[in-house]
Amino acid sequence: MSQYGFVAIHLGAGCHSSKSEAIYKKLCKITCEKGAALLQEGKSALDVTCELVCILEDSPLTNAGYGSNLTESGEVECDAGIMLSLKHQRNTRFGAVSSLKSIKNPIMVAKEIILYQNEPRLLGRTPPLVLVGEGASDFAKNRGLNLVHNSTLISDKAMRKYKKYKERLEVSRKALSSGLKITVQPNPSQDTVGVICIDTNGDIASASSSGGIAMKLPGRVGQVPVYGCGCWAQHSSSGGVAVSTSGCGEQLIQTTLAKKLGQTILERGDPAFHLKELMCDEFIHSEMLSDDVYDRMGGVLVAYYSEDSIDFNMAFTTDSMVVGFMSTNHEKAIVRVSRNTSLATPTNANNSSHSSRLTMEGFIVKLIN
Repeated sequence: MSQYGFVAIHLGAGCHSSKSEAIYKKLCKITCEKGAALLQEGKSALDVTCELVCILEDSPLTNAGYGSNLTESGEVECDAGIMLSLKHQRNTRFGAVSSLKSIKNPIMVAKEIILYQNEPRLLGRTPPLVLVGEGASDFAKNRGLNLVHNSTLISDKAMRKYKKYKERLEVSRKALSSGLKITVQPNPSQDTVGVICIDTNGDIASASSSGGIAMKLPGRVGQVPVYGCGCWAQHSSSGGVAVSTSGCGEQLIQTTLAKKLGQTILERGDPAFHLKELMCDEFIHSEMLSDDVYDRMGGVLVAYYSEDSIDFNMAFTTDSMVVGFMSTNHEKAIVRVSRNTSLATPTNANNSSHSSRLTMEGFIVKLIN
């Protein structure tokens, strides 16, 4: 028998234009096929995951790396995080950056943090899990990564969006100061990207990268670099699990959704059942969000890995989620632009204070020939 590898990616849970559906699918297809090819070459889950995230960060279609949403002050500030679980060593590593400027591919700084954790501890210093701002940029430079002028990371699309939202923000502020009632509109840019990878040794990596919400305050931290919130990877004696999240970072942080999903599914199995249960009970109707009057905005990828197959599921409460996946024994990637077309109805009859639409899809992927 031969063991196959697996990659899955998402372009975020948010609101994806139907006019751009073909180019979203093309990006997913190219990225998944690249990942499968790298796995066939024997590359590790860590290396493959980071290389695929770089592809997504380099695309102007995504809100990560180049083309990220701009802060209120008109700058790019990126978050990225990655978690690695090694099958035979049964240990995990996590590395992340936040409020990062002047780095084309933030995920590579997160990777360097993981590699740094394996180096000798000078003076007994505990290596970091997360670095932020200027310190993260300095670390990247010291590790041999190239710094660029931050303005080169601003795409034309991001600048147009910034100018539009800047004008709306000023209008709202003037109206508020005049005592007028303002209408709050949801921010559609909740499109963190993510990658899940299981290599031919059974090692697992999960990563996320994001430019954050449009017009965020400088220094704002989303779920991506927070342990247990942006991604999760873990093994047990019988298998492993990987999770990557997208959506409203503050809601995902308050609910620690990635960790809860990963550990529950790893312990109890039945991924589809527990994914639905936790999305409803621990996110949509979470007590931690009881004073949040806004809709729950979240999406997740979950891959539950056993020796011979992967139970792969996606779930989201937003308008859409773009997903692709591929095993090394597949000839082509499977790509989905999944849309939530149902009317918002309560997902829990005992708690109708929030009406959220939960969309789910699942697939079984065989790993052994």
